[in-house]
Amino acid sequence: LLFREDATVDDLIDVIEGNRKYMKCIYVYNKIDVIGIDDVDNLARQPNSVVISCNLMLNFDRLLAKMWEEMGLVRVYTKPQGQQPDFSDPVALSAVWGLLEFILLNRGGCTVEDFCNHEHRSWVKEVKYVLVWGISARHYPQHCGLSHLLQDEDVVQIVKKK
Repeated sequence: LLFREDATVDDLIDVIEGNRKYMKCIYVYNKIDVIGIDDVDNLARQPNSVVISCNLMLNFDRLLAKMWEEMGLVRVYTKPQGQQPDFSDPVALSAVWGLLEFILLNRGGCTVEDFCNHEHRSWVKEVKYVLVWGISARHYPQHCGLSHLLQDEDVVQIVKKK
């Protein structure tokens, strides 16, 4: 065998077997209330790691945020025409992985078309334009098309053709 790069044994097995698929993971360390602060700091600085304490209910918000980030989920809120946005019940969408993963820098995201398909398949044909408020909008509201990339906690209003 001739290697033209630095390869590990795992890389060789992956090429020979050809059936390995790796999944992202988060390492969650519990009971940080019983160890020293230096140990907690070392664990928290490890890649893909979150330290928590179930006993004292510490750092659950960070764990939840890390889970949303790693799964590439996006919360999108809806705004009916002439009404206030509905912040009580977001639509949770998952990003399309693959080539798009590199474009989105592993931060999640989906298009307005994905949102329409999630809500109702016929909406894509009925869309006149879309108004978006949030991180993905340059100004408020921004007129968008179906290819606009939505970010976490954007507000979307669909204006249909009459």
